[in-house]
Amino acid sequence: MTMRICIDTNLFLGLYWSDEDVREVFGDIEMLKRSLLVPDMISDEFLRNRDRILDSQSRQMRRTEIDDLHPPFLVRQQQGFSTLRERSDDYNTALQSLVAGIREMIADPQKDPLYVSFSGLIDDPAVTVIRRTEEHVERAHRRKLLGNPPKSERKDTIGDEVIWEMILGQADGDLLLITRDATYRNHITFLTAEYAEKTGHRLTIDGNISTALRAIGKEPSEPLLRFESRQTEAGE
Repeated sequence: MTMRICIDTNLFLGLYWSDEDVREVFGDIEMLKRSLLVPDMISDEFLRNRDRILDSQSRQMRRTEIDDLHPPFLVRQQQGFSTLRERSDDYNTALQSLVAGIREMIADPQKDPLYVSFSGLIDDPAVTVIRRTEEHVERAHRRKLLGNPPKSERKDTIGDEVIWEMILGQADGDLLLITRDATYRNHITFLTAEYAEKTGHRLTIDGNISTALRAIGKEPSEPLLRFESRQTEAGE
């Protein structure tokens, strides 16, 4: 029986803040594709949040712009002032070009290597994508009313609940859920018991994609291990 692997949205979005080449990390993820189970809500969450993250990064970069220099007369007469002003102008010009590049990625997702890699994964016929139905949504509403995990942080959304109902409805074997979301990790006992009761199979929750690779007999790359190490250090 094939073990299923589901990678939560927060792992994909975390790559927008990574120092690593996202294409190398996706090389690891692609080795999992025959085992991957992807609720289409995860794709929706990725698309909803990528623009917000890139916009935040562009605004963060703009805040590093050097203001026009207006020091006192005596400072302006110093030998290095003109050189400093020229270099600050060069820096600002390069920064504006960088910000424009980020804005282009927002406007044209095909210029975003992470979007391209993610979309390619979702479109790969080897990956099992679960399409949500009204029944999934109705079950998620009931779960929300009962207060059973996983519970979306916002009271007016049921994203995590829908994803979980989609997974339960598709389960055909043991599942390794890769997530750093507290709503799953803080309710492991409940979720593993429910998964076993409703599917007859075992649920394991872990925060690292490398765990999934090793489970199928593959060794993770150094870029992936560094990415995961930094996420752990940051407490994500």
